Amino acid sequence: MKVRTVLLILTLVCCVTAALGVTAYYSQINSSAERVARLNADKVVELLNHELEAYFQGQSAQVAVQAVMPDVQRYFSGSIADAEMTRLLNAVCRSNGASLCYLLDKQGVFVASNDFSKKSITMGNSYAFRPYFKEAISGGSAIYLTKGNTTKKRGIYFSHIVRNKAGQFSGMVVNKFAVEDFEARFKKLPGQMVLMDTDGVVFASNIKEWIFNSLLPLDAMQQDAIANSLQFGEEAPGLIPFRWLSSESAEDQFGNRYWVTSEPVNRLPGWRLTYLNSSESMTSQALHSNSLLGTVILLGLLVLGTVIFLYRQGSYNIAKRHGVEAKLRQSEARLLQLSQVSTEAIVMHRDETILDFNEIAERLFGYTREELLQLSMADIYAPDKLKKTRQQLADGSTCIESEAVRRDGVSFPVEVNVKHTQIDGQDQWMSAIRDITLRKQQEKRMHYQAQFDALTNLPNRKLMRERLERAITRARLKGTLVVLMFIDLDDFKKINDTLGHEVGDQLLVSVSGRLQDAVREGDTLARYGGDEFILMLEDQEGLYDAEIVARKMLAVLGMEFRLLGRSFFISGSIGISVAPGDGIAPDELLKKADTAMYRVKDEGRNNFCFYTPDMNTEITNRLEIEHQLRGALSRNELHLHYQPIYCLKRNVLMGAEVLVRWDNEALGTITPDQFIPVAEQTGLIIPIGEWILRQACMQAKQWMTLLNPGFRLGVNVSPRQFKDGHIVHMLLRVLEETGFPASQLIVEITEGVLIRNDESTAQTLAQIKAMGIGLSMDDFGTGYSSLSYLKQFPFDTIKIDRSFVSDLVDDPGDRQLIKASVAMAKGLGLKVVAEGVEAGEQLGFLQQAGCDAVQGYYLGRPVSAMEFTEKTLSRSELTELIS
Repeated sequence: MKVRTVLLILTLVCCVTAALGVTAYYSQINSSAERVARLNADKVVELLNHELEAYFQGQSAQVAVQAVMPDVQRYFSGSIADAEMTRLLNAVCRSNGASLCYLLDKQGVFVASNDFSKKSITMGNSYAFRPYFKEAISGGSAIYLTKGNTTKKRGIYFSHIVRNKAGQFSGMVVNKFAVEDFEARFKKLPGQMVLMDTDGVVFASNIKEWIFNSLLPLDAMQQDAIANSLQFGEEAPGLIPFRWLSSESAEDQFGNRYWVTSEPVNRLPGWRLTYLNSSESMTSQALHSNSLLGTVILLGLLVLGTVIFLYRQGSYNIAKRHGVEAKLRQSEARLLQLSQVSTEAIVMHRDETILDFNEIAERLFGYTREELLQLSMADIYAPDKLKKTRQQLADGSTCIESEAVRRDGVSFPVEVNVKHTQIDGQDQWMSAIRDITLRKQQEKRMHYQAQFDALTNLPNRKLMRERLERAITRARLKGTLVVLMFIDLDDFKKINDTLGHEVGDQLLVSVSGRLQDAVREGDTLARYGGDEFILMLEDQEGLYDAEIVARKMLAVLGMEFRLLGRSFFISGSIGISVAPGDGIAPDELLKKADTAMYRVKDEGRNNFCFYTPDMNTEITNRLEIEHQLRGALSRNELHLHYQPIYCLKRNVLMGAEVLVRWDNEALGTITPDQFIPVAEQTGLIIPIGEWILRQACMQAKQWMTLLNPGFRLGVNVSPRQFKDGHIVHMLLRVLEETGFPASQLIVEITEGVLIRNDESTAQTLAQIKAMGIGLSMDDFGTGYSSLSYLKQFPFDTIKIDRSFVSDLVDDPGDRQLIKASVAMAKGLGLKVVAEGVEAGEQLGFLQQAGCDAVQGYYLGRPVSAMEFTEKTLSRSELTELIS
């Protein structure tokens, strides 16, 4: 009994104690539950805020590193192609886990990115309106949370400006990270965790329905303003049904109360991390239990639950902390890997004390890590450059060029980009040091290429002009002369056309070497272009030495050149101008020397001459003729004259030669020997020649009723019209348009057409002959190979040049040549026409010599179509003219 009693008493005591304990515990836990929940909530928010801060700091640092990457800076300077930059951005995104890595130019235009599905529609869009662009411009970098304009997905945008070598803003690097990676941390919390902005709009939460809705009351104007900002999309945010009781508590639509813990996010002004935890306590259920056993069980369960809760909460906090630490280590590892991928040595230092560096620095300077940590920044720069380097850095320069020294004492050029930062409240600097040896070598090579000819290694036109300017200045101060020789190789184009440009280039190298050996050390020999060279002589007292040098240059060029087992002989034409007599401007001297050179060309080549003012007059006149000639057709200034041709056997008119005349309002009457060469040189002879043929055929077509059936119309054509077979198409077109018979047309050509003596010339003449058009060789006897041409080409007629006819009365040699030409032509079955008949004695001799036809002033001057109709056609008998 006593035991029972004791047990009962003990049981009662236990029960009473348990009841009292439950009551007391409930009261205690009810009062302490708030404190524990608030404390846990504070820890959760603080821990997540620290993690978010670390995350922002790590990603900002990575974007800052990307902004100083050499390839990124070279891209904005136009030195890297888009495809190469895409590959680099793909690697960066894979390295740091970003969903999007892209570049904006300084206007905010999307210019490059990693590969993603909507890249094609995003390229070229402007994102200058985005705050992360504006804030980065003003502050250097920015963090911005928003809904993607193209992807329509939430993202955390990290931006950092890119500066060029001069420190000027050239563009921006932007990385976008998916918010879901960070938001996943919220889902493990028992309460509701949100990241919201100043207006209470939820950007991240473990409650999916709350995203882009507001926990704070908003009026319609505020909602429209948020929608217009486009930060959270185009729709206005909805309102989450919460009633705020105080800054630390709130109540939902079902009456559930929540304790609220909130902290500001340091890197996002106005943004807050807010945690809402339910105030319900499992201790409230113990209060409503009706049995002691239930109370005890509930108490046990409560104790057990509390132990489990505390264990799980502690484990969770520890796991979260370990997770944050792992993320930090991972972020540091990624940052380290990113620094190792760079080709630059990155050195962290406080003043000149080296604190840390990447592996590239060890390889660049040749030191081990331990050795490099014992050095200062002053030890890695060349001693003779140290003072200047310190001064540049002290003046605030962030990008400088200097010289560094390796462990073996070898110095090399470097580019240093310096960035100031603060770590733990202390000023520190990050120096990105790049070896620019190759760049300096390339700059030196480019500088040489910009001033010297790549083929001959002589100074080029640019360097020659600079030296000429300096030489003229020195000559004016000393009172001496500067002689400028413009040397052009004669007929060099033939070598290129026949043997190829490779042989031509080898010959140019040999010529330049021989000329260089023949000039003084102080003189400048430059290649001006093509087969043109410039020789500049300084400190000349007179022109005697210049003549000696010019003759020496001609002699040197006239010597044999041996290339590829064969001999080459060339010559040169040299034009000479003298400063200050011919001018003091380089362009003026070059132009005048060039003018003198062309005078040598016109007078037979292989010689030299000094510039004289009358040469400039000739050039000016020639240019004015070209200028006026370009509009002659449109102004109807050209007109045709016709000179009759008479048959000596039948003494009747057998044809006419068409001659063009030009009367210009500014220049007056210009003779054909003045403007025809200009027309041939400029190509204007092609439209003018077609106009002449068309007008002549139209006129002859009108005369056909007045003419005998044997009448022939002679039209001169230029060698330029034969190029590419143009003459054939033109003849077909004009004859078809005018209806003039091809059999009554004679095309007169000179030796200039036949000088090439190639297959295309023979083919063109054969095509003309096949059309029924007659062929006549004009100015026969003046060319060195005219006889061979008569044998090779299908001529019908030869025209003996007026130079033989004019002196035949007094010159037996001319008479013999005419007789021989007539006999030869007859032997080949050709007809003979003599030009330039101006006297009866000449006509009589030509008739006796056997000429078929004649023309000249004695028989009729070239006249207009109207006068030809009135005077010549009305007296078509030769006897009527000479009687």
